[in-house]
Amino acid sequence: MKELIKKFKFTKFQKIALSIAVLVSLGFIGFGIFGKDLPIEKKEGTITEKTTEDGGKIIEVNEVMKKPIVEEFPMTMLDYQVANAIHAMSHQKIEADKKWSLLPLTAERVTRLIEVIETNKSEYTNWRLYLRILTRWSENDFSQIDDEHNEIWELQGGNVGRATGILSYEEELEFIKKHYK
Repeated sequence: MKELIKKFKFTKFQKIALSIAVLVSLGFIGFGIFGKDLPIEKKEGTITEKTTEDGGKIIEVNEVMKKPIVEEFPMTMLDYQVANAIHAMSHQKIEADKKWSLLPLTAERVTRLIEVIETNKSEYTNWRLYLRILTRWSENDFSQIDDEHNEIWELQGGNVGRATGILSYEEELEFIKKHYK
């Protein structure tokens, strides 16, 4: 019996590695069970309907900002921070099983991100992708936002929450009303 117990003794490194593996596994299990119900912080602001040049309707969010845009998106943003912002903004307009972040897609944010990227192109591996997406959005063209979400999502190593389509005007309005005060 003593030999059997000796076989199951772990080194300090093995104990640490096993503890980390157990905690990560519990985290994934917990998120899988409760993740869909995690709250997204409600944002304050107003919504207005805007008509595009081709006669379509889009929703424009006018968020009450807690801090100035230059503080929210400073010129020192890192590549992953730009990707996170684009990803979070796209959630307002896409269909997906899970959405874990939300940042209102506003003209002010789009314009500021374009400024940040154009100033720091040499710092961003994917600056061309970011500018392509944001330029289209600045022109109120969201016709490819599901594919654009997935491009960013794949860069980030996404495995849950792939966009499966674009929300209708009514679905987007419902999403905004649910998540904005």
